[in-house]
Amino acid sequence: MQENNRPPDRQLQREGVNAFKWALVDKFGSQVIVLMNTLVLARLLDPHDFGLISVLYIFMSISSAFVDSGMGGGLVRKQDLTNTDCNTFFLFNIFTGLFFYCLLFFLAPVIANFYHEPTLIMLLRILSITVLVNAVSLIHKSLLVKNLRYKLVTRASFLAAILSTIIALILAWKGFGVWSLLTLQVSQSVFYMLLLWKFSGWLPGLKFSWASFKELYGFGFGLFLTALVNIIYANIYQPLIGKFFSLAYSGYFYQAKRLYEVPVLSISSVVDSVTYPILVRYQNNREELVENYRKIVRLLLFVSIPIIITIGFLAHPLVLVLLGKKWLFSADLLQILSFSGIFLILETINGSLMKVEGRTKLIFKLEVLKKIIITINIIIFCQFGIKTLVYGIVINSFISFVINQYFTSIRIASYKKLFTLFIMGSIMAVVILNLTRVILNPYFAILLGGISGVLTYLTASYLLKFPELRWIFMIITNKIKTVS
Repeated sequence: MQENNRPPDRQLQREGVNAFKWALVDKFGSQVIVLMNTLVLARLLDPHDFGLISVLYIFMSISSAFVDSGMGGGLVRKQDLTNTDCNTFFLFNIFTGLFFYCLLFFLAPVIANFYHEPTLIMLLRILSITVLVNAVSLIHKSLLVKNLRYKLVTRASFLAAILSTIIALILAWKGFGVWSLLTLQVSQSVFYMLLLWKFSGWLPGLKFSWASFKELYGFGFGLFLTALVNIIYANIYQPLIGKFFSLAYSGYFYQAKRLYEVPVLSISSVVDSVTYPILVRYQNNREELVENYRKIVRLLLFVSIPIIITIGFLAHPLVLVLLGKKWLFSADLLQILSFSGIFLILETINGSLMKVEGRTKLIFKLEVLKKIIITINIIIFCQFGIKTLVYGIVINSFISFVINQYFTSIRIASYKKLFTLFIMGSIMAVVILNLTRVILNPYFAILLGGISGVLTYLTASYLLKFPELRWIFMIITNKIKTVS
């Protein structure tokens, strides 16, 4: 099928552009708020403190995956959703949330003994409250997402982040140390839950239906297994670094990952949460599905490449300005880690397409294959130091993308167009690299390097007449019209 340069059709624009904008603001904005809090705390706390909290995130994430069990995706996908379906999902969430809270409570001493850190017992028992709190509001968020009401999700996320940030900063200023980080996580979950309840307006009942459960769980089971495997491997590095290197190194990696996640995982998360409910509208129209899928991919690549290049080549001045000299080792890790971002974003949108086509069993099989390869790489790279381990993350991301793309039914875009985008990104990287070599002041390096790089990229896009540049202008100005 030949690609054309007109933007996605009117229906996709009307329903998708606004949702995409608010979802991006939600993911990116709330991450920035929490990141700013973390940056302030980084000057008051040391890497060991951050390492203590970072090794616990994997337990929270795994528990949350079981609480959802993929049923949230099934709920969004179901066309004739009933109140019984919603109540079934809610009651299941409450039960699994309580179970995993109790499980983590009693496992806390075992985990603390594994790291030889008694402090982890109380930290984990308090942090586990977030699992139960998040379980209470999963249905409310799913309903808002299903109806593309991302503005309300964004508002809840922003308010929760701001309120929890204020509390955490006060505690850090008063000398509460690692407990201020703990308070940040718990209070944000509580505020977010309360706001989602208010904005959703849905009130639960006590009616549980096995028929509804089997239907939602039947679709979501493959997604759940995939999400569980992904979560384990996405969070496995911090516990491994904390155990086999040190908790301080885990703290360095945590900060590098946070700086990386603000743009990359924000985009990736938006891709997964927005493109899926949009593209599912076209699941019965193959031609429209192919066309709009490819245009979304091109638009995401166009936006993502300059962001990733900027982070990678400005990593050292960014860390100096944001975190300070004591965190400079995080810059080395960030510089390496950033280049896995483009493959993660592409892999995510491939997964969204497979979900639209209902190929959940294939998704799980591919994840098992990819994780076997990643496990082998971790065993090999872990023996050569933490930097080599991070290089392994980039290699793993590339391999995962290649595997997903091979089994995806639609080719992502014209390879000529993709090649041109990467050439533009390379030119941008050269400009930033040369400027940072002669500008020693980190503030001026960020300012001049970032501006010069982005202007180079945009100028090349304009001269080469990339339609994505027009689409972005239309999204920003909200001018929804067809461009021939």
